[in-house]
Amino acid sequence: MRFLSLVLIAAVASGCVRTSRDPATGKMDVDIESPTKTGEDWKTDLHSTGSMAGIGGTSRAKVADGKTTASITVTGLMAGSTHPWHVHAGKCGSGGPIVGDPNAYTALSVGSDGTARSSAMIMVRLEEAAAYHVNVHQSASMMENIIACGNLSD
Repeated sequence: MRFLSLVLIAAVASGCVRTSRDPATGKMDVDIESPTKTGEDWKTDLHSTGSMAGIGGTSRAKVADGKTTASITVTGLMAGSTHPWHVHAGKCGSGGPIVGDPNAYTALSVGSDGTARSSAMIMVRLEEAAAYHVNVHQSASMMENIIACGNLSD
């Protein structure tokens, strides 16, 4: 216990300590951020969910200057289709709220090869001690159907 206390004191003296409590489990997450760190770089692989098979891709969220730039590439979609996407609080399947302004996310427009790319500037900083995920929705009229998801990690 004494060693842990010394580590925490040293961390507080040299950086920023962030804490977050997982509402589902009640567990506390403690992250120590170095003052020399210039931002976080969150990443995930996207995987099909539900009955939609063959969808894959990647997403990334880079935090700098109090803002987050999120980008996404999805493959295996039907050419010509359009799919909303968002960064959400919590892990896949949690139903967490959209992070930032929902209008900041430009829908994915799928090209002839089944690939779509998009990005969004979210005027919110992702908190290092919290969990986030990226959802791809079936369509604007079927937002409740998640066709791909991935948990972001930094």
